[in-house]
Amino acid sequence: MLKKLEQDTSIDFNIINTDLFNYQKEGIKFAVFKKAAVIADEMGLGKTLQAIGTAILKKKIFDFRRTLIVCPASIKEQWKSEIEKFTKEKALVIQGNPEQRNKQYKDKDHFFYIINYETILRDHRALNNAGFDFLILDEAQRVKNYETKTSSAIKRLNPKHTLVITGTPIENKLIDIYSILNIIDPYFFGPLWNFSYQYCLFDPEKHNKINGYYNLQKLNEKLGDILIRREKRKVIDELPNLQQYNIPVLLSPLQAEYHAGYATGIAQILRKKFLTPYDMQNLQMLLAKMRMVCDSTYLVDDETNESPKLEELKYILLEQLGIQNTDRKIIIFSEWVKVHKLIGQMLRENDIGFVELNGRIPVKLRGELIRKFETNKHSKIFLSTEAGGTGLNLQVADTVINFELPWNPAKKNQRIGRIDRLGQKSNKLTIFSFISKDSIEEKIAAGLLVKQNLFDGVLNDDNDTNFVDFSSKGRSQFIEQLEDFIYKSQTEAQKDIYEDDVNIQDESPEQEDEIASYVEPEEEKEPLAINETEKSETSELETKPTENITEESPVSKTEELEQVINNGMQFLSGLFKMSTGKDVGFENQKIEVNKETGEVTMKFKLPVNEL
Repeated sequence: MLKKLEQDTSIDFNIINTDLFNYQKEGIKFAVFKKAAVIADEMGLGKTLQAIGTAILKKKIFDFRRTLIVCPASIKEQWKSEIEKFTKEKALVIQGNPEQRNKQYKDKDHFFYIINYETILRDHRALNNAGFDFLILDEAQRVKNYETKTSSAIKRLNPKHTLVITGTPIENKLIDIYSILNIIDPYFFGPLWNFSYQYCLFDPEKHNKINGYYNLQKLNEKLGDILIRREKRKVIDELPNLQQYNIPVLLSPLQAEYHAGYATGIAQILRKKFLTPYDMQNLQMLLAKMRMVCDSTYLVDDETNESPKLEELKYILLEQLGIQNTDRKIIIFSEWVKVHKLIGQMLRENDIGFVELNGRIPVKLRGELIRKFETNKHSKIFLSTEAGGTGLNLQVADTVINFELPWNPAKKNQRIGRIDRLGQKSNKLTIFSFISKDSIEEKIAAGLLVKQNLFDGVLNDDNDTNFVDFSSKGRSQFIEQLEDFIYKSQTEAQKDIYEDDVNIQDESPEQEDEIASYVEPEEEKEPLAINETEKSETSELETKPTENITEESPVSKTEELEQVINNGMQFLSGLFKMSTGKDVGFENQKIEVNKETGEVTMKFKLPVNEL
């Protein structure tokens, strides 16, 4: 019936608010008329858009009313954004306690409902009671072990149709593809023993050891009925010359705690109407700390190292880009040398050769770094600080990864310019930028923090702004945005940021490792670089909680008055010293303000004899 319907139905792609590439239309056509399907395109080919298009057309053709999307917690909001960008449908991100989630599942005002994998373990009964027509599983390789609790919970769902999207249907073992398809159609391959004996070569002496595979062409032919995969090299002529992807990453609980603490310190500074040079220095320090902790807690605390970004980088390099098994060259930018240390350690652990450039490398040696990166097939990664942002030509690479975004958008463009130049060997370039969710990095990505004069004064060394008056009519757009962000950060810090995303550990049985080919790098794994002295750590600023950073209570006004008077006394003292060359003696001054009557008492000792 589905095949006949496919023959008789003309698909209208105009209901999707974008121009689709031909291969994307092909992927949607492939999935629309199947009860179970897998779109396994290589990373960067728009699998999410194909899944959204498939859901919209299933609604039109089959009158589906509700679609459930299951994805990693870090990209739930990204799914919602994509849906509302390319369709007229509403999307609801499920969150809250069990009672709130159950109520949201029964909501009738949305077509898309988005949850993370961990939620299925707790809510599979409520999900079945809600009656979803279409199930989309994103990044399904993360539950590739068919005996895990999450896999079992997904199998208990009862959608009418199911679509899996994954860039790596087979990561390490052939059983990976069996596990994924067993989730969406347990009858496709049948029992595991049957699958194993059709395609796996077992060791004659060790019962559970697999020495190799056979009948792979037969397997490929069978998969053609349910799985479609396109590689970038085969559809590259359809792609734009430059593709940029923002990779959202969740902060760990400890990262969020540090981030909120620095936000509190910034809130105290923003409450002042007048900023002294010392305030500006503290503001700069705290903003830098907020950025640093988004990369890893190791940058602000040598005793810890919580870095979801590093895990995401490892996943992209090893699993999605397959850096170990390809000849591609990649540039990774981070301005923090401590980040280079962490990334370098991860690369060495996975036998990935790299070179490193930082500000301490003499200019005359940089040519050798570039030569090694370009000519040595084992040097796959060029790890660079902003020292490599200008003046270098690295056309051999076709991919840039921004571990964090720089303050200035021009610097990001300079990074891209290292590969996007005349002589580039590939006409298709890819840029990945890691952005920590609910952090200062989101504001940087939005381009809001670089447009105001205050930030020029705080962050640019060549700017002479050292005094900002916030008392003038109407605070700047930047200050309002920064205050809103800081207030939100303080509010969110009081919540359990993983209330809905608690990781429930699967109890996976150990399996025999299969034989894998391995080639030892010819040259040393250490980077050809001289590690620069790590950026000096500024002292921590002790901060106290601030209940509200926008409203001014009588107490705060009194404190501000004291601050203004103190600044005035310092100003007068400076004038006196400039004109006479003598100190006026205000260093022991004492100013008291009666908070009830408003009376101001100022006590200080004048050097009468000298006057």
